[in-house]
Amino acid sequence: MLPMWLVTTLPIWLVIFIVLYALAALYVAINFREVRKFLAGAFFVSSGILWYLWLTGTSIPLVMPYVGTIAIETPDISGQRAIVHFILFSLCFHFGFISNMKPLYKQLVQSSVLGTVAILALIFIPAGTLHYWQGWAYVAVFVICSGAYTAYLARYDPALLKRRTEAGISHEKEFTQKVVMVLLYAMCIVLVVLPPLDVRVGWSLMPWQVSITGGALVAFSFYIFYLVSKVNTYAAANVRVEEGQKVISTGVYGFVRHPMYFAALFLFIGTPLALGSWWTLLLFPVLIPILVARILNEEKVLVRDLPGYIEYTHKVRYRLIPGVW
Repeated sequence: MLPMWLVTTLPIWLVIFIVLYALAALYVAINFREVRKFLAGAFFVSSGILWYLWLTGTSIPLVMPYVGTIAIETPDISGQRAIVHFILFSLCFHFGFISNMKPLYKQLVQSSVLGTVAILALIFIPAGTLHYWQGWAYVAVFVICSGAYTAYLARYDPALLKRRTEAGISHEKEFTQKVVMVLLYAMCIVLVVLPPLDVRVGWSLMPWQVSITGGALVAFSFYIFYLVSKVNTYAAANVRVEEGQKVISTGVYGFVRHPMYFAALFLFIGTPLALGSWWTLLLFPVLIPILVARILNEEKVLVRDLPGYIEYTHKVRYRLIPGVW
């Protein structure tokens, strides 16, 4: 249905042209997959711009050649159109990309979308507002870095990508690891929820430079994940030893025995800082014992099932933090 201001302001011939053009575009989008890909990108950009106009409370005039200003786009209108454009983006993205994907990649896209929605909810519902720049910046850094890391694995090491998708409590064989994973998941949720509550109440007064530094630490953690993946294709997300697996002692494994957990430390510290909360850093001493318990149990499995691991422990002394432990 066309808005009334469009029908009453524009000449009839122009309204008819717009309707016919829209129908033609819809026909082309339905029949040509490449057009759907293009439209997915276009609607993604336009929805982002409209969200920005809504968040910043910006009004802009809508001007057409030979007609002049036909309306003023208010922030409310921008917000409504942003929702519509995002829905159109989702449809075009699904039918342009996802529908013909391999099952693994389709699963990754779906889990990524659900994960992004979940993290947005965990941040902005406790914040009680969408005007929370640290939250948007954190989501942007996390989504871009995790997306780039996943894309790297998809291109250069699909086997490792599959291993890392087989994560979660149900994939752990050791009872101790199941308990540890429950505690880790709970702490990670609290780690994301507490900062927006802190900001909402106003407990922490954090300079913007510190939040930017926190975002950089989050990005750095993904860089270490990348370094680990370059040298160890068996860096699964759960504790197990596979057939043909060998001890890795090169790259980051030459400095610390569990570089994935070492990288997670930067993620655990960077998240509260990026989201603007000093008080959430008090969770860090609680997270360390949980990581230590997981590492100690994991090393029992590696010593038992991975040939050469004992010799590796003599060569690389530190488990989690170089020079400390």
